[in-house]
Amino acid sequence: MNFLSHYYFERYSHDPELVLGSILPDLIKNADRNMNVLPQKYEDRFGNNPKLQSIYQGWMRHVEVDRCFHSSAFFYDHTHGLRILLAPIVETTVIRPSFLSHITLELLLDHLLLHHKWVHESDFYEYLAAADREVTDRFLKLCGVQDTAFFFTYFNSFMRAQYVASYRDFGQITHAMVGICRRLWDVRLDEHQYSQITAVISAYTAELDGKFPLIFEEVQSKLS
Repeated sequence: MNFLSHYYFERYSHDPELVLGSILPDLIKNADRNMNVLPQKYEDRFGNNPKLQSIYQGWMRHVEVDRCFHSSAFFYDHTHGLRILLAPIVETTVIRPSFLSHITLELLLDHLLLHHKWVHESDFYEYLAAADREVTDRFLKLCGVQDTAFFFTYFNSFMRAQYVASYRDFGQITHAMVGICRRLWDVRLDEHQYSQITAVISAYTAELDGKFPLIFEEVQSKLS
C-alpha cells in the first residue's frame, strides 16, 4: 500500500511517531532504494522510550499491512486486471507491466481515500511535521544507519512538496506512476501513451469505487 493507505490505519492514533513509523519503510526506500533497514533485528535497543517504541510499532504495522494486502485476492484480481489493460500501452518500453499494475493499484487506492474524504492530506502532513526528528534520527542509527543525512534530505523535500494531494487528479497519478518507474529504468513515454494510461486508470477507478472499502475492512480485521 502507498502512503495514504498506510496512514488510513493510524489516522485516529494521535501519535505522530506511530504515523511516521507506518510510512517510514517507504520513505527510506524512496530516499535510497538500496538501503535495507531491519528494525526487528534491533528491537532490544529501543528500551522503554515511548517515541522509539511508537516508531517501531508503526514500522511493524506497515510490514503487516503490506503482508495482508499483497496476499489478498483483491490485490491479485486488480493487479491482474490492470496489467491486462496497461501492458499493451508500455509494450515498447522497458517498464515491467506487473510492476506498473502494482503501483497503479496502490496509487488508485490513495486517490479513492482522498476522493471519499476517508483521509485528509493536511492531517497526514501535520502528523509528520509533529514527529520528533531527533528520535527518528536515533531510531535509524540504532537500526545500523550510521549516516542519516540522505533520509532527512529526502524527508524535507517530501514535506515541502506535499504531493499526495495531487493524487486527486488522474493525470498527476500517471506522472507519479512514470516517475516511480524512472527510479528503476530509463523510461521514455510519448504524450499519447500518457493519455492512454490516464484514460485506463480513470475508467478502472470507476470499477474499483464500489469495491475498495472491502480491502481496507479485510486488512483492518487482520490487524485487530
